[in-house]
Amino acid sequence: MSRFPALEHPEFRRYFIGQAIALIGGFAHNVGMAWLAYRLTGSVALLGVVGFAQLSPALLVSPFAGLLADRYPRRVMLIGLLGSVALTGLLLAALTAAGWMNPALLVIFAFVRGLLFAIEIPIRHAFLVDLIEDRAVLPNAVALHSSALNTARFIGPAIGGVLIGWAGEAACFLLHPCLLCATLYQLVRIRTVSRDAARPKGSFGQQFIEGWRCAFDDPVIARMLIGVFALGFGVGPYAHLMPAAVAALHGAHPELVGLFLSSAGVGAMMAAITLAVRRGSRNLQVIAVAGNLSAAVGLAVFTRTDLLALAMGAMVLVGLGTIAQAVSTNVTIQQRVDDDKRGRVMAIYTAMFIGATPLGSLCFGQLGAWIGAPGALLAGAAFGLIGAALTAWRQRA
Repeated sequence: MSRFPALEHPEFRRYFIGQAIALIGGFAHNVGMAWLAYRLTGSVALLGVVGFAQLSPALLVSPFAGLLADRYPRRVMLIGLLGSVALTGLLLAALTAAGWMNPALLVIFAFVRGLLFAIEIPIRHAFLVDLIEDRAVLPNAVALHSSALNTARFIGPAIGGVLIGWAGEAACFLLHPCLLCATLYQLVRIRTVSRDAARPKGSFGQQFIEGWRCAFDDPVIARMLIGVFALGFGVGPYAHLMPAAVAALHGAHPELVGLFLSSAGVGAMMAAITLAVRRGSRNLQVIAVAGNLSAAVGLAVFTRTDLLALAMGAMVLVGLGTIAQAVSTNVTIQQRVDDDKRGRVMAIYTAMFIGATPLGSLCFGQLGAWIGAPGALLAGAAFGLIGAALTAWRQRA
């Protein structure tokens, strides 16, 4: 474990194993949501609406969830939130299997699921520090957690595409609640040290403002958050518009949706593992800008080719660049903020990265209804390129 010192911490190792299993079901679920939305209506705009409903709570709710992460026991909150996600997935699977799903219900389920994860994600990121006794290995823990996420990003969509073709969307929705039991089991077993001394002081409003000030008073964090927003808004919507883009470029094949999303997962996994084994934390800002550039160029190439192999390679670049940017920013924040502000600043990171994607999904989904999904994704890639250029310019200045 010398290359992965965080795994020598037993509490982190238990949590890592549970997450690695459960996240596979989450990405299979996302493919099922997107494909069901497109099958019900054939509307590119609805794909954007579903994406907006699922991720928009991150923009509005996550900054407040960061306050919860700094004030209350994170493990207990994670158990309650993930248990609620599992129950929501079971209900969605049952209604889909019964043939009772319609676009309005699907949007409601997407919003509820998104709301739960908008609260859970910043708590999850802040929870990592509760599992690590030696803070020197925290960057390794962050990168390993990301590698589990992105291994699932590779495996989950492929499983989801196969399940849709074999047993329908309900099978994708049922898989996630079953696999979530692994994370819930490990969370019940985990014991963390008390953080009473690190809890913030002051009123709820004062703490909320303090979190934003901490994030944007630091010029390094501020620059990297701007790059994260540009990537989330411009490139992030590709997953929600993928069914329509695949139908336009390659024909209506759910297996190809899973294949391309899994290709992005391969790139994401490569980036996460490379950062996990990397010694030290130098040049993270350069890696973040390079990630923006890679993701935008890859998405542009994907929208301009009908060659399967080239499209897969382009999606590998998308995944690699996205996670290189995300993990570099995450590690930088984790290293530069104090424990009593960690949850709030990580929540702002969540809002800027994940919360930007629904805005992009709504914008480029509507654009796709006018000019087609490939053209809309190309416009998003152009936005990502502009964001990379601006971030690099500010960094040099």
